Amino acid sequence: MFSRHYLIAFVALQVVALINLVPSWLIGRVVDGISEKTLDTQMMVLYVVGIIVSGVVMYCLRFVWQSKLYGASIAITRVIRSELFQKFLLLSPVFYASRSTGELMAHATNDLNAVEETMGVGIMTLVDSFIAGITIILGMIFIVSGELTAVALMPFPLLVLMTRRYGIKLHKAFGKAQSAFSDLTEETRETVSGIRAVRSHGIGQRQQKRFVKVLDDTVEANISVAKVDAAFAPTIQLVYGLSFVISLVYGAWLIEQGSITVGIFTTFTLYLGQLLGPFMQFGWQFNVFQRGDTSWRRLERLFSENTEVVEGDKTLPNDGNACMSFDIQSFTYKQANRKALDRVTFDLPSGGLVGITGPTGSGKSTLLHLALRQFKLDKPSSILLSGIPTDSLTFDSLRSKMAWVPQKPHLFSGSIAENIALAKPCAQQSEIEHVAEMAGIRAEIVAMPEGFNTLLREGGTNLSGGQKQRLTLARALLSGADILLLDDPFSALDMKTEVLVRQNLKIHYPHKTILLVTQRLTNLIEADHILVLNDGQVAERGSHHELVNIQGWYSQVYQRQSQLGQSINVAVIKGTVVKKNGIKVAGDE
Repeated sequence: MFSRHYLIAFVALQVVALINLVPSWLIGRVVDGISEKTLDTQMMVLYVVGIIVSGVVMYCLRFVWQSKLYGASIAITRVIRSELFQKFLLLSPVFYASRSTGELMAHATNDLNAVEETMGVGIMTLVDSFIAGITIILGMIFIVSGELTAVALMPFPLLVLMTRRYGIKLHKAFGKAQSAFSDLTEETRETVSGIRAVRSHGIGQRQQKRFVKVLDDTVEANISVAKVDAAFAPTIQLVYGLSFVISLVYGAWLIEQGSITVGIFTTFTLYLGQLLGPFMQFGWQFNVFQRGDTSWRRLERLFSENTEVVEGDKTLPNDGNACMSFDIQSFTYKQANRKALDRVTFDLPSGGLVGITGPTGSGKSTLLHLALRQFKLDKPSSILLSGIPTDSLTFDSLRSKMAWVPQKPHLFSGSIAENIALAKPCAQQSEIEHVAEMAGIRAEIVAMPEGFNTLLREGGTNLSGGQKQRLTLARALLSGADILLLDDPFSALDMKTEVLVRQNLKIHYPHKTILLVTQRLTNLIEADHILVLNDGQVAERGSHHELVNIQGWYSQVYQRQSQLGQSINVAVIKGTVVKKNGIKVAGDE
């Protein structure tokens, strides 16, 4: 489809270039008629009508080729944008850990805009200047004089040499400018997203200095581009001026010799004047193509990034249960100097609850990431879902079975109801309110002025940490997934709300298979099986009572948490205020 649009545009361009020769030729005839005193009213009217008709036809054809060319460039850019977004969805967390958001945003905005300009305006000016230039030169040769044309074009090889030199400089300068723009975008994004931290720590002046430095680097890089770009037009005008002077001298000599007439020479000078436009366009489009080429090379590097996690082709049977089996012999993050997981094996039965706990950095969240196939798991390690290796399943089949509640909840722009219904956009209001009730947040939402229609600010900054966690849990419950991957989902909740949510999960969702990562060991009392990880290895395993009796890490932490919980409960019952390290914790009165 795109090639057809470009073909129509190129044909229209060629016809315009041919018709564009007519007015200058008619003017030459008028000049010869005046000098030879053979011009009458009828001929003058005919010439004027010919010029007007030529102008109208060129106007219509220019509308055709510009609309076709621009339409094709916009459509092509739409495809590239779509493919880029699809690439973003497929790339693993390893890629995003090594790229800043500002850099990726620069790819999706500045680089794509440069490519779109190249595919539209760039190709338009290239083809227009080439077709118009060649057509005008051919007209100068066959309509006027090949000898005079050869003399007039003598300075133009100099233009080719200078253009090549400027092109090399422009390519390097624009590459630095695009890189500087990426840094500027990231600096702006980081400061704006962390504005609360900037203000609370009083580092506004520091951030201002950092921004000004990055801004100065960006301006300096773009000034370097502008300096090279500014040299194009004067160079073209100098070469063209030299060509015009040579043409005037040699043309006057040819007229004196009687080789050409004044009218023919007038036509030649008009053609030479028309030739300035294509050459000026040539210089400008050279700049556009250099920008587009640099941006496209940056995009190509992004498109060539290997997709670490490859989608399988199998699907789960409709009657498949929600059991999982983990056999992780070894897993190491890229560029890490130690294993994240080492010999971790266990089964997660359908409808069961397996708890994962352990010190910070022991690999707990990594287990959930591997279950979701966010990272590649090398052989002989494997994770089975309903007896099928997860790396052989399609992403849709795998992730339709799982709902993930991350440690740091992410909320999207929109209302609270839209965020809860993220995985099920067609959900009824009653369904949304039910899962909100199960997550222990419905009453708080109803108390808001707009209720479930309350709009969330970026990242949900108008909600507390506990509210964000419960919204994300409600989203997971509404998804209908059989397996819940819960990554410390109660860390920001008070004990009363935590107990309520746990009871709701136990009573209303006994069929759900749950893999729970938590540091609050009271959440694991009723777990079917518990793993205590330490440095990526299973340090302890068993039921809650078995681990308490072992007197290991689990037992020690549980006893400390139980003592702290009893102290808080006593304080709440008595209505007193407990002081801990100078911080007051008020009880109910």
